[in-house]
Order: sequence, then structure tokens, then C-alpha cells
Amino acid sequence: MSTIHHLNVGCADATVIKTATATFLVDTHGIDSYTSLLPANKRLRGVVVTHQHQDHYSGLDYLRRNGYEIDCLIYSPYERRYNDASVTRDEWDEFNSHKDYFARRGTKLYAPYRQADVSEPFWDTNGVQFRILGPAKHVARRDTRELHDGCLVVHTTVNSRKCLFTGDASDMNLQYVSDNTSNFCNDILHASHHGSINGACLDFVKKCNADYTVVSTMSGVYDNVPHPTAMQRYRTYTNKKVYRTDTDGTITWNA
Repeated sequence: MSTIHHLNVGCADATVIKTATATFLVDTHGIDSYTSLLPANKRLRGVVVTHQHQDHYSGLDYLRRNGYEIDCLIYSPYERRYNDASVTRDEWDEFNSHKDYFARRGTKLYAPYRQADVSEPFWDTNGVQFRILGPAKHVARRDTRELHDGCLVVHTTVNSRKCLFTGDASDMNLQYVSDNTSNFCNDILHASHHGSINGACLDFVKKCNADYTVVSTMSGVYDNVPHPTAMQRYRTYTNKKVYRTDTDGTITWNA
């Protein structure tokens, strides 16, 4: 049996996907508190870092210091602008240090934009399919871009379950996905930006047709996160249940 674990890591993101033959991470914050979910042989088949903010990539430091190997690292294709306020220079350099370290150890690196044909998986391996729905190249590379415009939006299929990971994707990023993709969720939505109103794009939330929404968050860290309007949108347009990791804890699905 395969499992998907949306971890309770505060106002941050980390998910572990386990199959009979492999383990994958989608974002990595706080992974050191969930080592029982990591493989005993310390080999991860794939790690997806939706974007280069510390609350999404920080677990790479733990993996690096503790001798884990990563077959493939998939990360945002964002190109940082001069004096880019959307991501600090320290974050940018720290992520690249980790990326380069794993590359020297044989990790394959991929920084993809939205696939030209999303009907076929970007990566199909060990019982998991990954499709890159965002960011569209023109959105991620516009002159006034910010990091969340370049955040990966990843549709993942694990046997009978589907999960759409949105990291901290911006409204513009998600609007393009919504306007140019059919049937892009229909099961579990991992909501953008910890329940912020920035990332709760109304058209996107409606068209997800999610049965379940998971909001990885913690109240009191940032003002209006999670945002009441965003949470109301998720409750209104989620067919069955909205989960919050700060109140429901880690959410685990069998697949």
C-alpha cells in the first residue's frame, strides 16, 4: 500500500509520499521531526521543492548533514531579479548551496516550466506520476515577477489518489493553470501559501473540484494567515472536507 503524508510542520510545507519501492518528498520543512517516514537506506527517489523559500526547502539541510541521497531534485525555474524582495539573497544562496551539493553527489536536477502537454506525466516512476502544471514560462519570467509566480504547481497521482501541490503559487500562476487545464484536481488540493488570501485564486479554487483540501498552516505566525476569506473559499468549494494541519495534525491518505 502507498501513502501520502501531509506533515504538521507549522506555517510551512512538507509532504512524504511512500510506495512499496520508493520515497518522495514534496517540500521539506521540518522533515527532521518525521524521520520514521524516511527510508532506512537513506535514498530518496525524488524531492520536489516548489520554490526557494526556507519554509519549503529547509529540510535539505537535514538530508545533507545526515547522508541522504536524492536521485532527482525538481525545483522552481524562477530566475531571481536584482534586489528581488520576494526572496532574500541568503535564501537564494542557501538553496543553491544545497542543490549544488546534491548535484555533486549524482542527483539529477530539473527546473521545469509548465509542460507543453500535461496529458502525459513529466515523470512516471515507482508507482507515482508527476505532472508540472505551472508555472507557465511567461508568468515566471515577466519583468515584475516575484518568486510565487515561479512556484511549481504539481499534479501527483499515486495509485487511486490524486493530489495537486501548489506550494505558495501566486494568483497569476494559479489563474493560468485554471484557464488552460481541464480536470486538474478532482481529489486532494494541497492549498497554496498556508491559507493566505494570496494564492486562494477564486477561479482556481472553484475549478479544482476538490473532494478534500489540506491547508498546511499555523495561526498567529503571520497576520491574516490563514485568511478568513481564503478559508471560506476552500470550505465553500471543497466537496467533502477541509483539513488544517495546525488543528487536525498530520493528514495521511492510503493510496
